[in-house]
Amino acid sequence: MLQLLLVDDERSVVETLAETIPWESLGIGTVHEALSGAKALEIMENNAIDIIITDIKMPGMSGIELIATIHERWPHVHSILLTGYADFEYAKQAITQQSFDYLLKPISDEDLIDSVTRLVNRIKEKWEEAASYHKALYTLQENLPLLRSTLLNDLLTGKSFTEAALTDKLQLLELPYHVDQQIGMLVIRMEEHLSEMVDQDVALIEYAICNIVSEVMQKDFHIWHTRDAHDYIVILVSPRQDGSPSKDGQLKARLELYAEQIQTNVQLYLKGAVSILVGSWGRFPNQINEIYERAVRSMRKRMGQGQGLFVTALDEPNRDPMQAIRTLYEPPTLNNLLEAGRFDDVEKKIDHIFEELLHSSNHDIAEQMVEVYHILAGSFAFIIHKNGKQISEVLPSESYRYFQAPNYTTAQQLLDWSKRTLYYIREDTEQELKDNHSSIVRSVKSFVDRNLAADVSLPAIADHVHLHPVYLSKIYKLETGEALTAYVYRLRMEKAAYYLRTSTAKVFEIAEWVGYNNTAYFIRVFKKYYDVTPQEYRDNLPL
Repeated sequence: MLQLLLVDDERSVVETLAETIPWESLGIGTVHEALSGAKALEIMENNAIDIIITDIKMPGMSGIELIATIHERWPHVHSILLTGYADFEYAKQAITQQSFDYLLKPISDEDLIDSVTRLVNRIKEKWEEAASYHKALYTLQENLPLLRSTLLNDLLTGKSFTEAALTDKLQLLELPYHVDQQIGMLVIRMEEHLSEMVDQDVALIEYAICNIVSEVMQKDFHIWHTRDAHDYIVILVSPRQDGSPSKDGQLKARLELYAEQIQTNVQLYLKGAVSILVGSWGRFPNQINEIYERAVRSMRKRMGQGQGLFVTALDEPNRDPMQAIRTLYEPPTLNNLLEAGRFDDVEKKIDHIFEELLHSSNHDIAEQMVEVYHILAGSFAFIIHKNGKQISEVLPSESYRYFQAPNYTTAQQLLDWSKRTLYYIREDTEQELKDNHSSIVRSVKSFVDRNLAADVSLPAIADHVHLHPVYLSKIYKLETGEALTAYVYRLRMEKAAYYLRTSTAKVFEIAEWVGYNNTAYFIRVFKKYYDVTPQEYRDNLPL
């Protein structure tokens, strides 16, 4: 939702508008308040304001000067001017400053609501225009290399897509790949001075290497590249026409020949060494992760710290090593999910981990359970410690003992412990969040009650509890079901009614006690709340 800033040197005007207008129904999520142009600019610096409503006549910086400054620094912000002077010169200046509207004070709620509604609709129309097909297509083209790289990285790390979703992504990114297509892979490691450059220069070298790859191979292969977590350049290739079984051998030989040419050209033109591994062949997309992991494993085992090496898949041993539980390491990881508080997704991931464990082709499940246990225990300890607590504070003794001496003999026992531990972590996190929110609400109510006659604007309250105004508004509404400005308005009216019932104070005195320096405004908002004026309310009291 949009953010709006009210500016007027009369506090009662600002607070009345903030409290009495149904902003949320107009599409306004947060209302900020300022009593001067200088304060307004300070709020503009720290918040993403969309609309400003300002008085023209203010001491110091006028409303005209304020919106001129705002439109120069934040040209996307829209403005509405309020003034008590029906002067055509002001109207002309407002038009010159491209203000959306010009309203005379005292302004009725209906006129202001109508003006804001029309402005919000205009902003929405601009958003819709910004999201139009042509602009989206332009943005897509601008970011095409990055989006292609990200998708390939997802496939390398084992992220799965439905066939329809993947097909849509490939078409959108203009990638000539399809399900069950034959694919090969090159993995390139930059060495010598190429690997020692700063990030920006490395990106340029990566670009140059990929251009060399394209120049050498584009006649026979489609090229798709990315840089992985190891800083390897990974090149996925597919023949421009799927090779028949009789030609598969020719394709492999040609890819290896091209890889050698790439290595030579990098040395010749970029004056640096690269090691290249020619991976095994497979089918798109199901075998990408398997080919990639085997290639990375070969880079680690076969190449080590050697420089300018060349290895092919034929050099790899035929015996596959014991397989890791892939789900443990596929993004999003357990740590990422726990940090984000996505506990339902954590539970689903645990279920998938144990499903893979139980259906693993490896015979030594006990060895794999050790791997699963240590990853789970590490993730649980990580999130507990990151929340500033000790494991023994969060978990009961039977679950905590697993961290000291794991006591499982079956996968089911380990799964049960994982689910119990997750339950206790989730319960502790949610309770802490609830306690924190309750504490914030109590602090807010205490501050408002003590300062009702002074400044109880949203920025002042947020400053007191050391939270951003937008965040505070959301927390308060989530916890109480009532907007913070609505609570301040209600409290003022209820206290005003109490003083009218229990004291003989004048109406203007009661107005000041509840934060209204302008008695006329107080009478207006009181009548809006109770359907009678303050004096009528007092007169109607039973004797």
